[in-house]
Amino acid sequence: MSWIRAFLELNKSLFLNGLLLLMAFLLGLQMGQSRLQRRWDAEKQTVQIAQAKQEQHAADVIQVQNQISKEISDDYRKKSNLLASRAVVLGSERVLDKSEISSSRLPRISNNASGVSSASANTLSSAEGSEQRLNCRQLLDDATQTTLMLFEIQRWYERQYLADK
Repeated sequence: MSWIRAFLELNKSLFLNGLLLLMAFLLGLQMGQSRLQRRWDAEKQTVQIAQAKQEQHAADVIQVQNQISKEISDDYRKKSNLLASRAVVLGSERVLDKSEISSSRLPRISNNASGVSSASANTLSSAEGSEQRLNCRQLLDDATQTTLMLFEIQRWYERQYLADK
C-alpha cells in the first residue's frame, strides 16, 4: 500500500487533473443523455398528439358518413313509402292515385277489345326468353324504385364528397 501512497504524492496534480477530467466527462455524459431523453420524449409526445388528432379526424369522418347515410336512407324510405302509398290497387292492376285531378273531366276508360284476352294485356316476355312474363306495371314500379335509388346514391356520394373537404 505504501507504493500507491508514494505514487499519489509524486503525481498528485496528475491524479487530480485526471479525476477532474473524469468528472467533467461523466457530467457531460449525464447532461447529454438527459438532453437526448428530453428530445426523445418531446418527439414521442408530438407523435402521440398527431396520432390522436388523426384518430379523432377518422372518428369524425365516420360519424359524418354514418349520419349522411342514415339521412339518405331515411329519405329514401320515406319517398319509397310515399310512392307506394300513391299507388292504389284496383283489381289485379295497380294505378297511380291522382286524386288532385278532377275525374269528371276524364273520359271513361274502355274495356279490352273482344279480340284480345285480358291476361295478355300489359305483359312482356323477359329478356332471358323464359316462360316468365312481366307486367308493364311491375316494370314501371321497378323503374321508379331504381330511379329513386340512383337519385339517393348520387345525393349520398355528393354529401360524402363535400363532407371530406
